[in-house]
Amino acid sequence: MEMFAVQRLYDRYGQEIYARAAADPAFSAAISEEVAGLRELDDSEPRLSKLLAGKRGKAALNSYLLGHTHAILACLLEAAVRPDARTPAAGDPDFAAVRLGALFHLAFDGGLLQLHRGDAPRSAR
Repeated sequence: MEMFAVQRLYDRYGQEIYARAAADPAFSAAISEEVAGLRELDDSEPRLSKLLAGKRGKAALNSYLLGHTHAILACLLEAAVRPDARTPAAGDPDFAAVRLGALFHLAFDGGLLQLHRGDAPRSAR
């Protein structure tokens, strides 16, 4: 499970995703739209709002984001095993990168990831 924890994913893919978002406004906008969609869910559910803000603890937020990681993987597997399946990953080469970028954004907001002065972004362990 640790392999798919947001910190591990960020350590592996975060810098590339953020570099691409900085260089490509459309890609950055796609990540922002995904974050906004996830935030819409928390507007209607106070418990989710506390979770995303990190007020329920880092372990709870990490578990929530792990669930989203599982959903990303499920869509990618569906597209790979069943190329004719109607899954968002099938027609979007940026599917995983956008969703991971959104997860990283939520992880930063919730305190799972942090920027260190003078360093590149890295996970807060």
